[in-house]
Amino acid sequence: MTQTRMSKRERRDQLLQLAAEIVVTDGAERLTLQTLADRAGVSKPITYNHFCDRKGLLVQLYRCYDEELVAEIQAIPDSKCSTLKSTAAILAAVYIDCVIRNGHVYEAVVAALSSYPEFADLRCRICDYFIKVYRELFRPLITSENTICTSRLIAIYGASEELARAVVAGRVSRSAAVGTLSGLIEGLFSPMSTPGKSE
Repeated sequence: MTQTRMSKRERRDQLLQLAAEIVVTDGAERLTLQTLADRAGVSKPITYNHFCDRKGLLVQLYRCYDEELVAEIQAIPDSKCSTLKSTAAILAAVYIDCVIRNGHVYEAVVAALSSYPEFADLRCRICDYFIKVYRELFRPLITSENTICTSRLIAIYGASEELARAVVAGRVSRSAAVGTLSGLIEGLFSPMSTPGKSE
């Protein structure tokens, strides 16, 4: 039986999925273009063609998880994000659930990538990426630009990360984390909170 040839995008997606499986089963330190080629049953040049080197593979792997989360956020219908309360609850749930699904692999990949000198500030880059996403998400709901200053967006990102990690580690329940995070977001953006200097 003749197998259907994969498109370049399909092959890339397959390789990224297999790369994630290697991280889960063997650890990020065992993820190389050679081990990926062996797992996929393809020649090493095919993995080089998609990722150039191990660093390129790690970059694409972490980005696909960030893009997945942002795509989920952006796919939320406007009708469900008509108020600050509903938007905060949805964002909290989407973020926590994404980390439950992908957190182990994501953390291992980011840690591995951060060992390269040019990615030493990777966690700051990721934070900045989500700050931009959050600013666009909440801007239509909040009248004062001061209220969505950078420091508050950083606080939301940091709380999201720590609460999600706590859920994955079994330290708190999903429902408790989602409730705490959504309440924190509401509190930071509430008209009653003292506006900080816009940054």
